[in-house]
Amino acid sequence: MTYQQSFSGPGLMGLLRAGAAALIAAAFIALVFVLAAFLTMAALVAAGVAALGASAWWLYRKVRGGKDKSGPTILVARRGPHGWTVDGEDQARGA
Repeated sequence: MTYQQSFSGPGLMGLLRAGAAALIAAAFIALVFVLAAFLTMAALVAAGVAALGASAWWLYRKVRGGKDKSGPTILVARRGPHGWTVDGEDQARGA
């Protein structure tokens, strides 16, 4: 009987090898699950930061307002030929 034949049988060494293989496989599967959990956590954190940034931008635009106007529109009422009228900014004055 050779050295290889005596230690590869169903004896104690075969049982230890099977246990070591099972332990390595379980560790690898656990590592895959942990890495997936960390990747999911990183994606959720990035989505949360993006949502906070978008909400801060929305609030900033709501509080500051648009850039198209420098202030409130003031309407001026004038007496016309048919009574009082209010001209908007897009209408010609004096017409």
